[in-house]
Amino acid sequence: MSSFQNWTNENFGFRTKITKIEGHYSIKIVHEDGYEINLSDMGFGYSQILPIITQLWYTASKFANRRNVISYYRSNRNIIVIEQPELHLHPEFQAKFADALAQVIKLTKAEGTILSLIIETHSDIIINRLGDCIINNELSADDVNIVVFNKTSENQPTKISISKIDSDGNLINWPLGFFLPSK
Repeated sequence: MSSFQNWTNENFGFRTKITKIEGHYSIKIVHEDGYEINLSDMGFGYSQILPIITQLWYTASKFANRRNVISYYRSNRNIIVIEQPELHLHPEFQAKFADALAQVIKLTKAEGTILSLIIETHSDIIINRLGDCIINNELSADDVNIVVFNKTSENQPTKISISKIDSDGNLINWPLGFFLPSK
């Protein structure tokens, strides 16, 4: 549990604290300055992202510690699907989330494990931060693939295109105006 606390504190600026009062459990978020608040009294984003963060940490730590335990996993390929992690998240937290994704990918890759993260997002912050991670050599351009689904009208099928982030952090084959409001 302490490695999870260290990881969340290092990557997101908080740790969790579980308390039990008269048979009831509560999860508190403890910020770096020591301020504690019950998870149920916080913004919806924390309660939505905490299970995802926990799964990412578990996946990364499972492979980092694999050499020390007998592994019962039959494959070194793992897939995690995350739907709209940016919902209810402050932009700064979205960027920290993307940094954590890069860290998990880098760690599992170094351990010889294939981890595919399939993330449905509309967040320019997450996409741009992944570009920053490529610029800073925390990820390679080959680690990130972007599939864009574009529904132009009800009568037409959805158009699917492939975009990439190049080694300079630039979006390649990105649909012009994707993040702009429609007229």
